[in-house]
Amino acid sequence: MAWQRSNLGFTLIELMVGLALTVFLLLLAIPSVSVYILDSKIRAAAQAYYDGAQLARAEALRRNAYVALGMTDSNLGWTVTVGNSQIASKTVESATGLTVEAEQSTVTFDSVGRTPQANAVNFKPTNATCLEDSGAQRCLRVLISPGGQVRMCDPAVSADGDNRKC
Repeated sequence: MAWQRSNLGFTLIELMVGLALTVFLLLLAIPSVSVYILDSKIRAAAQAYYDGAQLARAEALRRNAYVALGMTDSNLGWTVTVGNSQIASKTVESATGLTVEAEQSTVTFDSVGRTPQANAVNFKPTNATCLEDSGAQRCLRVLISPGGQVRMCDPAVSADGDNRKC
């Protein structure tokens, strides 16, 4: 009986070609993954501030009192206060590497949910450029109107009829 050689497994050349293809595909995906991760951080920080503004407005209506929404020292979180007592706060841990620019650091809602003047808070990456400035990163803005409406929008969207437009 003659022994027949069976083809079990891979040759070294086949393994090296497979490994090279895997590395090449990973190198193509890494830039888009980093943009996605930074997008997620911006979305989380903007959503947290949006939630805080909604909470402050709802508390002003519920308590029939003035309620203030203030940015924390690092601008990566917020606090809701009634008078001198703090009723809620949040720090966004995933917001490292972001820049938050606010027209006002504190917004006060009156007993019917209005605020004396409009406020806009921009959430941008620290080391990247936004789409609105011909960059690759999507940035977000939270707008609070004098009537108390709170909305999150994208400054790069310019199409009429798109509800993401600022």
